[in-house]
Amino acid sequence: MSPMWIAIVSGLAGVMAAGMAAVLFVRSRPGASHRSLAGLLALTACAILADGLGLLDAAHALFWREIAMAAELMQPVALLYTGLGFLNPEDGGKDSRAFWRARVVGIVGVLFAALTLMGQVFVWAGSEDGQRLLALSLWGQAAYVFVAVSMTLGLATLELVLRASREPVRHRLKLILIGLGGLAGYQIYAASQLLLFRVWQPEYLLASSAVATLSLALIISGMMRTRLQKILVNAYVSQQALFGSITFIVIGLYLLAVGAVGEWLRRTDQPWSEGLSVVAVAGALVGLIIAAFSKTVRSWLRHVVARNFYRSKYDYRAHWLQVTEAFERAANRDAIMDRLLDLLIKTFPTTSVLIWSFREADQRYCLVRSMTMESEPVPLELSHPVVRQLVKQDEPVLIEGDGKGKQVRAGSTDDPLVELSVALCFPIRTHGRLTAFVALGAPLHGGSYGTDDCDLLRGIAHHVGVLLSHARLAEERQASAELEALHRFSLFCLHDLKNLAARLSLVAQNAVQHGRDPAFQESAMRTVTDTANKMTVLMSKLSLTSVKPEPTSAPEAVDMAKLLEEIIAPMRMDETVRLCVTDGPVKPVMAVREHMHQLLLNVMLNAGQSLNGKGEIFVGLTQGDSSIVITVQDTGCGIAPAKLESLFRPSQSSRPGGLGIGLYQCKQIVEAHGGTIQIRSEEGKGTQVTIELPVAPIVDHETLHVNG
Repeated sequence: MSPMWIAIVSGLAGVMAAGMAAVLFVRSRPGASHRSLAGLLALTACAILADGLGLLDAAHALFWREIAMAAELMQPVALLYTGLGFLNPEDGGKDSRAFWRARVVGIVGVLFAALTLMGQVFVWAGSEDGQRLLALSLWGQAAYVFVAVSMTLGLATLELVLRASREPVRHRLKLILIGLGGLAGYQIYAASQLLLFRVWQPEYLLASSAVATLSLALIISGMMRTRLQKILVNAYVSQQALFGSITFIVIGLYLLAVGAVGEWLRRTDQPWSEGLSVVAVAGALVGLIIAAFSKTVRSWLRHVVARNFYRSKYDYRAHWLQVTEAFERAANRDAIMDRLLDLLIKTFPTTSVLIWSFREADQRYCLVRSMTMESEPVPLELSHPVVRQLVKQDEPVLIEGDGKGKQVRAGSTDDPLVELSVALCFPIRTHGRLTAFVALGAPLHGGSYGTDDCDLLRGIAHHVGVLLSHARLAEERQASAELEALHRFSLFCLHDLKNLAARLSLVAQNAVQHGRDPAFQESAMRTVTDTANKMTVLMSKLSLTSVKPEPTSAPEAVDMAKLLEEIIAPMRMDETVRLCVTDGPVKPVMAVREHMHQLLLNVMLNAGQSLNGKGEIFVGLTQGDSSIVITVQDTGCGIAPAKLESLFRPSQSSRPGGLGIGLYQCKQIVEAHGGTIQIRSEEGKGTQVTIELPVAPIVDHETLHVNG
């Protein structure tokens, strides 16, 4: 097609765009989106008409191409403002920081437009078929890279508007957004063509005119749907989207600088320039990949975005969605801890992430999850200064730095928190009790933790506390079901137990009548009769036929020294076990004697079984201010740390073949009497059980009842 016809076609498209821009400008009360759209259409008309005049005025073709190029460089900022004009911030106000991308693009566009008008973008490059050709200079290549990148950002904004809109707003905006997308898409294509061939062709004007005409038709159809009324889309630009946009711009500028350096090296006319440029570009790309995978770089960039473009450091809505999704299928304690660790690592860029949990067996806080630790550090005692502060109040503990929270000195240099360089500890509570706490190292970007960090941690900790409470209830329900199944199974044993009791009674009767040795007769009578009585009591406990609760003995003053001696006496006959009992004047305990006997017998049997035929058991009994303390320590095989976590749960035995009822029952008995039980153990060195019981009288007898 001849240049004349191309100019005519472009003139019609330019007049059409200018007319639509004029209609939008003369609106009595135009919205922000209408004004920006009018500016975009005016720039489009200017670019098309200038290129058309360049074809008609060949003597000043370079001047008209520079005018068109200046208009093209300002189109991206107009497109960004048009897209942002459709967005309505949720707080109802205009947050100026949401327009930062458009401002940055506008500033860069103005700089490139100034370079264009100064003659730094296009140069004459010979002729072809009698026509002089316009070629891109090095600055021209940079300008078209800017056009491609900024138009891509404009397309991303339009996509955000379309995705955030709902019917019927989407129906009204769809054609407008498609038309604007067509204009932006063609500009990206044209920029890539010029970067590839570096020579401007008149055919580009014909294609741009056709695309502009089609896009304008779509925009006009969409404006007729809206009847030129103001339309806003209730959308929210998240920090993640902002971070992605900044990353995209930074990478684009970095690649642009790398390309400029490579081009400069190639043009130095040195024998090694070509190879050096390749090495420089390759090294720059490797550096870019390393930076992209660097957690420190990402943390620093997020910190810059949050500090300069948002009131808050975190996008709480997006983070809360991540929290709910992270724990969506976490049904037990282990799964909750795994998801919590993964969430903390993704949310807080720090040197270390640790989760400490309360271990009921030894009344200490142990490390259950860590980002980097391979070996478990020493558990923290309840007397640790940080633990005391976390137990006392539901506030973060800052071990170093400034910010919201109580600042506490961790302890000595061998303190686990000091060795692990912990900077912030935050409590996790269930039913008001400190169940666990999170320990974070120093932030990678420097500085210290502030109010935003603590607020986000508070929400996560509260959610995790609720989940842990639900998991504990689920475990208790499962344990109850297992005990119920065990109780039902015991019904099948009742018949056999009754027969055994009858046989033992008959043996006792025969022994009295037919025994020759009077001493043997007396001993056999006492043993068999006692066994028969205990089996009868056991049958009554196992039976579920009675509707009324099982009657229990009333509390009485129990001499624990005599009771211990009674339990230990049969074990003294074992020559492989040495018992060291230390007695002292202790007050009696108001308790159910049968329950105390069962408690101490369970503990002693466990200690004896852990020795495997050799070793020692030490039993101590001491008087405290208002309680007595019973200590049973053995030198047996010990208990693995992993098994200490579930030691007091029913059906969780630490011995092969065990039912997992003994220690659970012991804990129930001790707590029913208002006491505490604590177990400290180390594999290969033995176990220590400490039972503390109050000496004060217990008034409520019903609370002393513990189902066997």
